[in-house]
Amino acid sequence: MKKNAIITIDSTTAQVTKAFYKQARIFGTPEYETWKAYRQDFPNATMETKSIKKNPNKRSYKNLTYANIESYLKVQPNGAELLKEFEEKKATTRIEKNPYHEVLKWFLKKFDKEKYEVFFADKDKATEATTEDKSPAESSTAAEEEAPAESAGLDKAS
Repeated sequence: MKKNAIITIDSTTAQVTKAFYKQARIFGTPEYETWKAYRQDFPNATMETKSIKKNPNKRSYKNLTYANIESYLKVQPNGAELLKEFEEKKATTRIEKNPYHEVLKWFLKKFDKEKYEVFFADKDKATEATTEDKSPAESSTAAEEEAPAESAGLDKAS
């Protein structure tokens, strides 16, 4: 695949990457020179950026973090049993190549998709409302909340 290539669609349109488009607007860059040479052959040509095809059927597990799964399990009628099973599942899957994926498979088999999606959608709305009320110093990032405890042990070992 050519990174900064011009693909001729017709005599008035040329398809380019976003990176090429940005660099072609800067005088003296190699992309500028390439575009200038292209315009000598096709004086009325315009640049059209290439768009990436998105998969409409992509399955997204945006809100299914360990913390969110745990909060969902707590509100279930048999929450204590489910939390115990969840912790056991996390412990037994640590030897797997991707432990999160195994826990996620367990969760998806166990619970109805529509119910937990509604729960997480409501939780997102509540989180957004509380985040707006907090000052920037009080709010923490999602990365700070989701950081695993094992990484703290790595810092001590170094």
